[in-house]
Amino acid sequence: MKIKDAELLTGLPAKTIRYYESQGLISIKRNSNTYRDYTENNITELRRIKILRKLDVPISKIKEFTQGEISLHYILQNEIKNLDGKEINLVRKKSTIEVLLKDLKKNPNLDLVQYYEDFEYIEGEEFNEMLYEIKELSEFSLSSVLLYTLILSGPLLWLFTNISRENYEFIGINSFVAIICTILLTLTWSKFLKQPNKKFKGTVSLLLGLITILVLSIIIFIGITKLQENIFVPNDYLMFMFKSPYSYLFLFFEIELIVLFTAALYKRVKNVEWKWANELFNFIRKHIVTTVIFNLFLLYVCITSITVVTKNQIVDYSFYNLKGTSYSYNDISKVETGFQGKFLKVLRGHAGDFYYIVNFKDGKKINFYQANSPFEDTYLELEIFDDLIMDTGKSQKISSTDNCELCSLDQRYIDRFLKIIENK
Repeated sequence: MKIKDAELLTGLPAKTIRYYESQGLISIKRNSNTYRDYTENNITELRRIKILRKLDVPISKIKEFTQGEISLHYILQNEIKNLDGKEINLVRKKSTIEVLLKDLKKNPNLDLVQYYEDFEYIEGEEFNEMLYEIKELSEFSLSSVLLYTLILSGPLLWLFTNISRENYEFIGINSFVAIICTILLTLTWSKFLKQPNKKFKGTVSLLLGLITILVLSIIIFIGITKLQENIFVPNDYLMFMFKSPYSYLFLFFEIELIVLFTAALYKRVKNVEWKWANELFNFIRKHIVTTVIFNLFLLYVCITSITVVTKNQIVDYSFYNLKGTSYSYNDISKVETGFQGKFLKVLRGHAGDFYYIVNFKDGKKINFYQANSPFEDTYLELEIFDDLIMDTGKSQKISSTDNCELCSLDQRYIDRFLKIIENK
């Protein structure tokens, strides 16, 4: 077919068709009279080129596409980035004009020269990068959506567990929170599914990293406990305890692991959601000596925060008292034991948790509920410890069975707690 036919079928002028041919976008065969002979394939190619040009795809990119050097997906993704850049520029210009109009109302004789430095900053790379990051942060990545899902699923799991156990004590509050979380989950997933850039990259690595961090955190905690046992605990110990609040310091090591892993992932994926970790990692690297010293100090505090109980004495160690303070059972003035009640008589919190607080004559108080022991029978060490204290006959015991119905542990453990409470 002739060029006039090609014009009719594609809606492109002859001049444009010849230009595309000169740029190597299409290849036209010639007939015996050396006239161009357009085929159906040529018409299809021209229609494809026309669509891409409507999308503002450059001729150079179309040529690479027709030659098989790049894919259609790559072209469209690149155009999305270009459009995002143009959108940012439009927003910036609109905001600038609005500011100028406001200032003009205040001062009709406004001189634009006084805004020169501001305009230079706005046109600079730093400002553009900031706008791009704001744009990126407005979109969810799949990894962040999955994390939000895990967090917001907590109240739903709580509701399901309470219903399955026929526990309707807080069903009103529980249901309300579950509904709010369901709405937030729906909005989050809806926004993610509607956004053009789904940001799948790095999701699997992030989830595997979180599992790795969890495992490493457990290993660190067990490692600290083993070091405590090897350094401070004798062979004939009854129990030993990693003291609170120092026992929570190991979480700092977990935070460091999260920062290191997320920073490494950011360098590979360049997801602006994780840029904070890279900035924090750079800060740590600049102050590496201080960071190492601080970590060694934290490790030292964790290892030395231990209380050891034998059948003869109780030794309380700390980072400022490596020799420890030794107490005999005769140094115990009072024992408080029972079950915790509801916070403000409404919120459950730690309601039902057993406590065993030993008061020494020097004013020191220690809750021995969560301790490590050599016995396989859980909480047997508390029963033996209580017998040793009560056998001295010198310690006052304040005990109560109130709130025992709130304890969620197995009945055999509750029976052991009640036995300890009733032992006078």
